[in-house]
Amino acid sequence: MAAEPQAQTALEAPNPGLRRVVFSLYDRAIEFVILGVIPLMLVALAFAFIEALIGTAHMFPLIQAFATDDSMSPDEVALRELVARVLDVVILIELFNTFMEYARTRHIRISNILDVTIVFALREILIKLYAQVFSSVDLLALCVVVIVLVLARAITSVTADRDAKKPSRPARP
Repeated sequence: MAAEPQAQTALEAPNPGLRRVVFSLYDRAIEFVILGVIPLMLVALAFAFIEALIGTAHMFPLIQAFATDDSMSPDEVALRELVARVLDVVILIELFNTFMEYARTRHIRISNILDVTIVFALREILIKLYAQVFSSVDLLALCVVVIVLVLARAITSVTADRDAKKPSRPARP
């Protein structure tokens, strides 16, 4: 009685050499994209910083005494725009830090994504509060989002600390 050929499982590739070549090409393509994106990120960050500097320089001539009526003075508008630009730069820095960690380790930690999202939500709250154009429902919703994100961030931090203290298991043969 002849032995029946075993069916290949999904994990077994029909041609391991081809699989290795495809994965190698994929890794090189990812490396090429990452190396191309890093200079673009630096340029974007530089432009955002320069825009904040130009906004600051344009704000100085607008500084004047507050109007006696309830209208908004030009310096208030310029200062609010400056605050938004600076907060945008902070968000870009957080996003780029997350990308750079991925470029170094090929892993994205959920805590980094939560940090970026928290900074973005806080930016929205600060802009709305500073501009004094918010409804209580919007403000409450944003605050709830920030609280949930901070709790999630705390959980990821505790979980990461607990995982770091666990002894590593030996590999199974």
